[in-house]
Amino acid sequence: MFSRTFFAIIGLVGLLAVMGTNAFATPSSPELVVVTARGEFADSLKVNTKFDNGGKVKIMTNGAVELITQRIEAPPGSTFGWHSHPGENVNVMLQGTLTLYHDEDCTEGIAYGPGDAFSTSPVDIHLARNNGTDTVVFFATYFAPKTTPPTAVRLDAPLPAPGCPQ
Repeated sequence: MFSRTFFAIIGLVGLLAVMGTNAFATPSSPELVVVTARGEFADSLKVNTKFDNGGKVKIMTNGAVELITQRIEAPPGSTFGWHSHPGENVNVMLQGTLTLYHDEDCTEGIAYGPGDAFSTSPVDIHLARNNGTDTVVFFATYFAPKTTPPTAVRLDAPLPAPGCPQ
């Protein structure tokens, strides 16, 4: 049978793995102001709308899906750290300019200003920064799996490569 030493070594390896993951994470700035609202769909959502201008929207949910909305304020110089989200995400800019960097080309940022909308997918590891002089205010909406305890909206990720912004 296995000895206590074996189980102690396995436990230590697991603890070091968790600590190592957290040590390499790139946290967000502590001064971010985030207000979060969560709601679960009572029924499946089936939206298929066509507009007069030729645009259309198609959204469908099935099963335990939660809608999470956040109002986020980020003062100049703020960083959101490298992260991803548990589900599809759409964002609308209200104020300031937010620069979004993706891990596959981490030195090229895309700037979004008032009135701009953008999205990220669960597979997108990204970092957002307020490189400007005004406070950034935007609204983020996520479709995420409904879980107990609630799903974390931000999933930390390590720095993708040397030279990437933090």
